[in-house]
Amino acid sequence: MDKFNQLFPENLYHSYVIEGNPEEVVYLLRVYLEERGDINKNSPDVLLNLYDAFNIEDGHNIKEWHKNRPIDGKKKICIIGAKFINREAEQTLLKITEEPTEDTHFFIVVPDSSLLLGTILSRVHLIKNLKSDNNFENKIGEGFVKMDPKERIEKVAEIIKEFKDNENSGGLRYYAISLVNGVERMVYEKWKKDLNNEELKFILTELKNCRSFLSTPGAAVKMILEHIALVI
Repeated sequence: MDKFNQLFPENLYHSYVIEGNPEEVVYLLRVYLEERGDINKNSPDVLLNLYDAFNIEDGHNIKEWHKNRPIDGKKKICIIGAKFINREAEQTLLKITEEPTEDTHFFIVVPDSSLLLGTILSRVHLIKNLKSDNNFENKIGEGFVKMDPKERIEKVAEIIKEFKDNENSGGLRYYAISLVNGVERMVYEKWKKDLNNEELKFILTELKNCRSFLSTPGAAVKMILEHIALVI
């Protein structure tokens, strides 16, 4: 918990966005806040939820919770961990950050903060890379780059099949974005050694665009990954 002590002041900000592994960070954060006395164990004023995909309905539920006063007289703490947050839900979170209530604190944990609206990031305290998942991204990105185009297309089909029960799930989007990040990291390292390489610059632009598309509701994940498979 020493690292947390360095990151969070005695007087907490209203809203935080924490870039890290949601499944790990949310529980570590709760234990830390209990240990420093910000919240009581089993307090009704603590809301902790993990989401595969955080949607508009989830956002409305959080907004309603945000309106209520603390029950036990202390702080209200909301800890959200999400692999993916859609644009409509982000608008609800934006409204919360624009209208903070006294003694209420929000912690939003996501794998990649760059996918959030800039208007949200401008209103929160941002903590980057609290728990890096680069090893996973690098592994799948490197494997994808080493394949030939035909093998990549087949790999995309395997990925989609793995999530066939819910092709629009946050899990699929999280995997796809992790793949894009891993590929981008490899291409970027090549480009640093050859800054005038127009092909590498084009690929980096395409990867950036694809990551942005993956964050929009209803995005065709299969089509986006197939495009990457042919571009790199």
